[in-house]
Amino acid sequence: ASLASLGDLEFPVFTNDRFLRYRPATKAADGESIDGRTIPPKGTFTPKPVKVEMGENVAWDSTEEAYYSQVWGMARIRDNVISVDPVARVTPDGVQVVGTIFHKDFRGEPITPERIEKELLDMGVLIPVDLQVLAAKLSESADMNMPLPNQVLVKGAHPVPGRDGWLESLVATREETGTEDATGRLDFRNRGVYPMVSTGQIIGRLHPPTPGEGGIDIYGKTIPPHAGRELKITLGENVLLQNDGATYSSKAQGVAVMEQNTLSVTECLVVQGNVDLNSGNVKVEHGSVKVLGSIQAGFSVSAPQHVLVEGSIESATVYAGGLVEVKGGILMPDGGEIISDGRVIASYAVGARIRAKHDVIIANEIQNSAIRTGGKLVALSGKGTVQGGVIVARRGIEVNELGSELGVATTVGIIVEEAEDKKLREERSRVVQAIKKIETTLGTEPPEALLARAPEAKRSALIEVIKHREALIKRRESLSGKIHRLQLRHQEEMQNVNIQVKKFVHPGTMITFGKTRKKVEKRLEASTFYWDVEKRDVLCR
Repeated sequence: ASLASLGDLEFPVFTNDRFLRYRPATKAADGESIDGRTIPPKGTFTPKPVKVEMGENVAWDSTEEAYYSQVWGMARIRDNVISVDPVARVTPDGVQVVGTIFHKDFRGEPITPERIEKELLDMGVLIPVDLQVLAAKLSESADMNMPLPNQVLVKGAHPVPGRDGWLESLVATREETGTEDATGRLDFRNRGVYPMVSTGQIIGRLHPPTPGEGGIDIYGKTIPPHAGRELKITLGENVLLQNDGATYSSKAQGVAVMEQNTLSVTECLVVQGNVDLNSGNVKVEHGSVKVLGSIQAGFSVSAPQHVLVEGSIESATVYAGGLVEVKGGILMPDGGEIISDGRVIASYAVGARIRAKHDVIIANEIQNSAIRTGGKLVALSGKGTVQGGVIVARRGIEVNELGSELGVATTVGIIVEEAEDKKLREERSRVVQAIKKIETTLGTEPPEALLARAPEAKRSALIEVIKHREALIKRRESLSGKIHRLQLRHQEEMQNVNIQVKKFVHPGTMITFGKTRKKVEKRLEASTFYWDVEKRDVLCR
């Protein structure tokens, strides 16, 4: 017996195609000479049967004694099992059908867009199929004489999430990320004058969230969007909410700032020019500092509220109880650090060391920097690239590009531990060491056994040591419980944050969530990394 393919099975078969014929075993038979004599077969031959089984997507045609396909796919014979692997697959979100494009089928006949469309309809696709796009892909496959893997055959639309409520700044001279020049390019250095508002001036207007736009999957079903969240603004110092409930005005002259959803107008010390030998270090006990030039290497600026820099920060030390905004960039080849109890905003960061309790927003590139933020790290408005260094955030990361084609070591991650975690672990370690020290001297026997073999004169002291050991053991258990509850809380917190990359993630980039590390092995596009609580692992979608 034998199996005979009815074409080249390196190419796909379509639904109902007969692609493999079965020839049953037959015994040798006598022949006959021209004069009518019987000619027996030479030798002895026992025909051997061929045992095969039908796997997935295959059926048997008894009339033609052939196997035929029930799907569009690639015919395979593995371990005496005949099956057909589907060429097309629906993505998990149901928005796309992806598959490999071949320009001809197993019989050598050209594959047309209409043949593919029919197979997609048989799969249940109800949205229109772009035949022109399929024709272009088939033509490309024919020109290259090779299949095109992972091609989008038909695509619905992902839902567009609604925009969160936002505060529109009505102080026209200030731009957070830059202004456009005459050619339409974004100039990150020229942001205008930081707004000083006057008494009674309208400074902002609150806009409600938008509902978003629904998507559609390949089956024609609507995918509901996530609506935007309402922005709740707290009135800070010197700010008045108008009767319309959405417009804010200033009650005093000062600097308008938005920090932790609190809108304030605050006082500000202005340094004319650079912070250098002419000014010396700048430190104020009240209010904010605005530097019209740059903060040069080796100098420092400290303010309990905000530090606003028109130029750059160059290997300097800066502390702010609120916002640090740098209209130029942060360059720290020779040391320095920025510490902010609020947000940090800059055009770019090279070799920077930044610690912020809230968001860090870098418009352009981040290179070889060490950034730790209790809020979000956002780099979207310009190039938005992160190359080299270590970036960790608590509330999420949103950038355009991670890593580089040259494989520069880049680590980004989500960290949710607090100072309390470290203190608890350190205290538990001290308690464990104290227990070990006692048990090394006394042993681990029950108190009754220890007291029974102790001399009468030493029993009272031994009782105190045993009591101390029992107290330490209780403290160890209490600390372990607190640490465990904190870990559970951190796991839940990590589940609600992610790392979003709008464009590319290059190989070699390290993604971390807590202590779990995941190295990117291949280039990815438009990816979101998140923590799966059930699998306790970093996943990507």
